[in-house]
Amino acid sequence: MPSVKQAILYSSLGRYLLMVIGLISSMVMARLLSPEEIGTFAIASSVVVIMAEFRMLGANTYLVRQAEITSEKIRSAYGLTILISWSLGIALATASSSLAGFFRIEGLTFVFLILAFSFLLAPYISIPDALLARDYRFREIFTINLTSSVIHFGVVVVLVKNGHSFYSLAIGQATSIFVKFVLSLYFTREIKVYMPKFTGIKEIAKLGVFTSVSHIVRNSQQTFPDMLIGKLGSPTQVGLFSRGLGFTMFISTLLLSGISPVALPYFSEIRNKGEDVVAAYHLASELIAGIVWPVLAVASVASLPAIRLMFGDQWDQAAPIATVVAFWAILRSAHVMAPNAMIAVGKESSMLVKEVLVFTVFLVSTSIAYIQLGMPGVAYAFVFSGFTDFLVSSWFMKNKVGVGFLKYCVGMSSSALVAIICWSAVSLLDWYISFDDTSPFVVLIYIICVLPPVWVLSILVLRHPLKKQFGEIYQKFFSRETLNKSQNQR
Repeated sequence: MPSVKQAILYSSLGRYLLMVIGLISSMVMARLLSPEEIGTFAIASSVVVIMAEFRMLGANTYLVRQAEITSEKIRSAYGLTILISWSLGIALATASSSLAGFFRIEGLTFVFLILAFSFLLAPYISIPDALLARDYRFREIFTINLTSSVIHFGVVVVLVKNGHSFYSLAIGQATSIFVKFVLSLYFTREIKVYMPKFTGIKEIAKLGVFTSVSHIVRNSQQTFPDMLIGKLGSPTQVGLFSRGLGFTMFISTLLLSGISPVALPYFSEIRNKGEDVVAAYHLASELIAGIVWPVLAVASVASLPAIRLMFGDQWDQAAPIATVVAFWAILRSAHVMAPNAMIAVGKESSMLVKEVLVFTVFLVSTSIAYIQLGMPGVAYAFVFSGFTDFLVSSWFMKNKVGVGFLKYCVGMSSSALVAIICWSAVSLLDWYISFDDTSPFVVLIYIICVLPPVWVLSILVLRHPLKKQFGEIYQKFFSRETLNKSQNQR
């Protein structure tokens, strides 16, 4: 079985390549489609994303967390996911016309019908994915995701070029799902368990209710604004806000995506071995914050040239949104590992309570903010909910997992200082060359030349935990170079 480091390597490589493909796709679509067209699809996908969290009902998490699995457990997992996922797919198709009427967009009906297709194939994607993940077979997961993403991009570009507007995005997504379905079954063909079993699903559903609802509540912070603005505003506003939020989430996901898929198997393995989950959580959080926080701080200052470079000048109004929500992403990433840690130690019910509390604050604050201040108000409500998320998560991690609040904050302080230093450096750079009036390519070159040395120097001077990682990488590289030289001399 591959090691954790190999899993992280393949997971990171796969996720980063997917990010690159996603970035290229977003850049192309931003130039081929208008904000209104992209906003229209964003409204439909926001509804589907919420429903999609229910279709697994924790079956994949259940399989990953189990110390041992049997054919009966796999069949029960299939039975639960088929029962839920197919029911949701039928419900979405049936309600497609009513949903389109709710948002007052006639073209959404066909989009919902296309997206409902994914619910039929979802069980035979999620269960194989869980079986691969629990064995750290992220090379196969990488192949599945990369192949489906490339085909998705190609299909969408061809359809958009032929005038199919936002329908192209829905058809491309359905095509991607079918490719994942075929490859997922292929890479788990040695298991040969496909027939569902509708008994013994109570244990899975018990876990699934907590994990699925928790994921829905947490991810709704990204999808609810699209529905709120889509109902009270216009598709154009949805497109602009989703692009600003999407830029920030792209940066955050780019940095976290290689780690997140491995987190639950990693924490579960630590717990099953009787090792210290708290110590592992401290170290992981400090390392993550040392990378994520400085990058998001820089992105908050350089959002306008970044969005111009990625999407074009027609999306300038998305830049102020990205600037503000970057601080939400910083606060939210402070305890990004908390859900996986709580699931690993069997505290999924506490995780659900935590997510509900945070989302309640988010729901109320964003709704009031949009009515009073419009899109900028929603962005500031994000920051307020992010601060709430940090405080509530800290309380639950202290009382349910044992992560001390003060010790945790002290450990994270060096990451905060590194982020402040990087933010100050890019702010001075903005004052010197004026990002608003300078070519985004020139701004990018300046940032690439200035910020990495500032970041590395800050890590070394402040003795951040990443310093030790730098030392290990250097030693490995140096020892390898020495070995190569000695072999060449022979």
